[in-house]
Amino acid sequence: MADKLKVLILTAPYGNGHFAVSNSIIEEFTKYENIEYVLYDLYTEDYPATTKFVRKFYLSTYKKGLQQQAYRFFYYGSDKLLNLKIAKPYVKFGLKKMLKKIAEVQPDIILNTFPVNCTYNLCDEGINIPIYTVITDYFANSNWISTHARVHFLACENVSQQLIPRGIKPNQYRITGIPIKPIFYEECSKEEVIKLKRKFNIDLNKKVILLVAGAHGVVPNVNKIVSYITNEDNIELIVICGKNYRLFKQLKRKFWRSKNLHIYEFVYNMHELMKISDIMITKPGGITMTEAANIGIPVVLYRPVYGQELENAIYFSSMRAATIALQEDELIYKTLTILNDDEMLNEMKRNIKKIAIKNSAELITKYLIEDYQLFIKEQNENNQDKKNEA
Repeated sequence: MADKLKVLILTAPYGNGHFAVSNSIIEEFTKYENIEYVLYDLYTEDYPATTKFVRKFYLSTYKKGLQQQAYRFFYYGSDKLLNLKIAKPYVKFGLKKMLKKIAEVQPDIILNTFPVNCTYNLCDEGINIPIYTVITDYFANSNWISTHARVHFLACENVSQQLIPRGIKPNQYRITGIPIKPIFYEECSKEEVIKLKRKFNIDLNKKVILLVAGAHGVVPNVNKIVSYITNEDNIELIVICGKNYRLFKQLKRKFWRSKNLHIYEFVYNMHELMKISDIMITKPGGITMTEAANIGIPVVLYRPVYGQELENAIYFSSMRAATIALQEDELIYKTLTILNDDEMLNEMKRNIKKIAIKNSAELITKYLIEDYQLFIKEQNENNQDKKNEA
């Protein structure tokens, strides 16, 4: 290996999860003097107009309609779609820009935190750079999976069940968990929880519900949910509106008299709010679920949309760490039932903590260093064999 290992990290702006994973890995990279990295968002940097349209479409899938059905068809039909001739422009999208970036950066390794399909076609261009992929959900469709990837990093054993039927060998995946901010790995004592509750003006004698509307505030019917829960005097409700300032203003205006309600916009201390809460209502993004698992907070998953979020919800529900609700009344019933049953609540807390894998970025980084050395050794041996044959 050269004096420094240069990594080209690929990310994308479709959901906050891919940037979050990239940043967690970068934070780990900074601990190593022998690692250099370049973060590259192919879509935003080189295709801004297309990216803006796709992001708008992606956010629209949270509303019922043709967009949601189209995304469902694409997500679950990718096995067949990606093998069709008509899909070649999609599979190779951005290849020329990628080749230009590779020539500029000269990376030793390419690390996908988003399924950038054109990287799996680099071998056809005569480029022999090992490709590693961090799958950022608890399920993987064909977009994520390629026999041309040297290693796929998985959230849990369950994901390997999607890889093996697609020709991925056992040495082509490692179960590392999904990288998140290290602060979510820190344990919190009862005394620290009490201090945090006082910090946020939370009644120490009440159960706490954390309602997270998502980074873009896309969870539907938040107003109705808040109306129901704030009528429960023995519960404190924390609502995170994300970047949906309109929702924030609506809630502030409508529920200004509710003393058991705490409303926030986008926050940077989510770990603290999770630690003081007994249960969380949210949408099942891969990063959010990983953070919840490491904190140990059970989750009620409201109207998961088709695709990775529905699959995340199914997995956590199967592990008895979360429950799914499709209507407001079902959501309220399930949330209050769990809160009022300490045995069920504690069981869900134990179950969700079993899913957690700590220090995922550290595990991935150490493996990258070790495996790249193995890759170089294999290349040298192959070159030697060719010389001997000549």
